[in-house]
Amino acid sequence: MVVKPLLSIIIVSFNTCQITLDCLKSVFKDKGLEFDLSKTTPSEKIPTEIIVVDNDSKDNSVKELQKVKNITLIANKENSGFGKANNQAIEISSGNYILLLNSDTLVLHSAISQSLNWLSAHPEAHMCSAQLLNKDLSIQASGGHFPNLLNTLAWSFGLDDLPFFNSLVPAFHPHTPQFYTHEKFFTKDHQQDWVTGAFMLIRRSIVDQTKGFDESYFMYGEEVEWAYRMHLALPQSQTWYLVGPQIIHLGGASAIKRSDPIIREYTGVIAFFQRHRPQWQTAIVKKALKINACLRSLIIPIYKEVCSKM
Repeated sequence: MVVKPLLSIIIVSFNTCQITLDCLKSVFKDKGLEFDLSKTTPSEKIPTEIIVVDNDSKDNSVKELQKVKNITLIANKENSGFGKANNQAIEISSGNYILLLNSDTLVLHSAISQSLNWLSAHPEAHMCSAQLLNKDLSIQASGGHFPNLLNTLAWSFGLDDLPFFNSLVPAFHPHTPQFYTHEKFFTKDHQQDWVTGAFMLIRRSIVDQTKGFDESYFMYGEEVEWAYRMHLALPQSQTWYLVGPQIIHLGGASAIKRSDPIIREYTGVIAFFQRHRPQWQTAIVKKALKINACLRSLIIPIYKEVCSKM
């Protein structure tokens, strides 16, 4: 008899063979989770399934992942993008809770079961995230407030870098405590509008209601758009950032070029405005991001390509 999972963990992989394997090893170390769903003896651990979607990796990812026990592997014949690959796995998943976990993460101190225990005990929340850390264990930014015209212009022109500005205008991308303003946003548990797709723990009920990621997003920005649709569907429900559970997020492991994440983030913001804001605001944001990229290109060479494509 196979036990029905309470939790479905979904990992998308693209040319990150060893990184993905390291991620899986860290997941399997979570002391609160049970991955062998064929066990006949009762367990107090949370029954958990893992679904890995490989997006047509050109390394030996599929070959190596086929050797890993207690995972379901989907091997795509093309790189379908982050959102579509996650949606594929969501469609075949069985858990009452779904964790979207980046392949370039390392789970620390049973962070997954910690997060699930918190979310299951807080019915007022539909989604939560762990605290993301850099490789050196410094705090990494994870989500923030929904983009609107004011905070997006502030982000584009660096106004949100000024002291006290973010206390007046909730930031699209709040700063970490390492920034010179030493903001405390990511140092305590709190509600926020959206969380980074590296670690999104979500109730299945709202996943089913909102139909997952918008697949027109290839990568970057799709979590903001989906979180906004969750907010529209359940305005009173909450998204929480937690500092107890922690993971290391290496970041950018699947990017082909260094400019790719920047270009895709900018285009993701524009796509959000096209879907959820007035047309006149979209036009302003497009121009602001173009100016931002071109000004940055004067001192940061990587932005030259960004500027040319905006």
